Amino acid sequence: MTQRPASDIPRLPRPWEAPPFVTATFLLFITARYMQWGARRDFLATLRVEFLLGLALTVMCIGVMSSRPVQLGGLRPARNVLIGIGLLFFIMLTQIPFAAAQDLAWTIFFDRVIKFAMMTFFMVALIRSPRAMRWFLAAFLVSCFYITQESTRGQISGGLVWENQGIPRLHGAVPIYAHPNSLAGLAMGTLPFVLFLFPVIKNWYYKLMLLPLAATALVCVIYTGSRTGYVSLGVLLCYWWSQSRRKIRNLAIAAAVGVVVFPLLPSQYVERFKSIGGHEAEGNSKEARIVILQDAWEVLLKNPVGVGIASFPAVRIQMFNRKQDTHNLYLEVATNLGVHGFAVFCFLIFAMFAALQSARRSFAHKLRMMKQGLRAAGQDKRLVKLARAEIVDLQFLEAAARATTGFLIVRLALGLFGMDLYEVYWWFAAGMAFCLVMLARTGSRRTEALLQAMNEQS
Repeated sequence: MTQRPASDIPRLPRPWEAPPFVTATFLLFITARYMQWGARRDFLATLRVEFLLGLALTVMCIGVMSSRPVQLGGLRPARNVLIGIGLLFFIMLTQIPFAAAQDLAWTIFFDRVIKFAMMTFFMVALIRSPRAMRWFLAAFLVSCFYITQESTRGQISGGLVWENQGIPRLHGAVPIYAHPNSLAGLAMGTLPFVLFLFPVIKNWYYKLMLLPLAATALVCVIYTGSRTGYVSLGVLLCYWWSQSRRKIRNLAIAAAVGVVVFPLLPSQYVERFKSIGGHEAEGNSKEARIVILQDAWEVLLKNPVGVGIASFPAVRIQMFNRKQDTHNLYLEVATNLGVHGFAVFCFLIFAMFAALQSARRSFAHKLRMMKQGLRAAGQDKRLVKLARAEIVDLQFLEAAARATTGFLIVRLALGLFGMDLYEVYWWFAAGMAFCLVMLARTGSRRTEALLQAMNEQS
């Protein structure tokens, strides 16, 4: 076999990447948003650092989208995600004039819905290459690690622990993560990425960087005493096991770890877990939640078109003289946005799952083809190097698709006991789903060119 000169190898298409300054601004925005810079320093709050970064990034992304628009032709999964987002926006907006708490509805819509939706816009505009996806996930995970390690140190020192519902519970250091359930939810959102990215990362240094995140996230889940976190952790482990290739071996390992670790856990947290189906150490939060669910169902029956954004507590006071919110994502959506709004929310969720599944299958198919083609590359060192780099990218992107699916499953499990409709999680998942579908398409041209070059070598 005669090795083809390097000059004869066709130039491979390269994915577009944003200018370094734009990328740096994007990563700063992600870090500021998740670390909550404005809540940590008065001068940053006065500067409204997140708003300024977001405003600058908006201008940059509008310029990017004008010069390099996203092509949606033939990308039905991505279009469905955008359709779901558009319909949800439309329903929320049309609900506001009829909301029972109209002032609050406008505030939530502008301060949360529009603000968090910009996350999806930024992701769609700027994440168009595997490297950009790596930088984004690195900024996200580093920011989450800062929060979890901060609370872990608070657990060790006792500075962020105080008694609630009969047990000492760990809290977050900034208002957005102050509640134990919120802190546990953030920590749970990082674990799918640790579980699925760890096996495909080649550099041992980066592998080791994920281990402290996993450890501090688990500390937060356990010591917050969040039964919501415990349930979602179990759901995530079931999903991870279903995706593993060596199910029997992994099940045996998980059982062995459980036998060793479970007896070492502090007894009050074990009892807290058992109280999901039994008696609570203190208080009657389960009974209170049952009453809330009954009230929410009654509100929905009397208001099938919804009471408006964030308006359930106001209606509940009028009807039952009780104020607490739904403590359930699905009833929050149904009571706030009505039956039709619930249907649209479900459509968006299914669209995200379908997009992630489509992207994962595409990456897996190209990965198999690249591994087969690598054997045909012969002794051409340049082709072998390019093929191996492509395989690394495909493995990473497939793992990111699996991890995002796990993230979405975790959020839905947490939604059984929490109300998260107006949080950033859905916009993060929508952005990831859309970007992964786009990367699956744009990467196809490069993969096909590499396969063609390798086939010509055989």
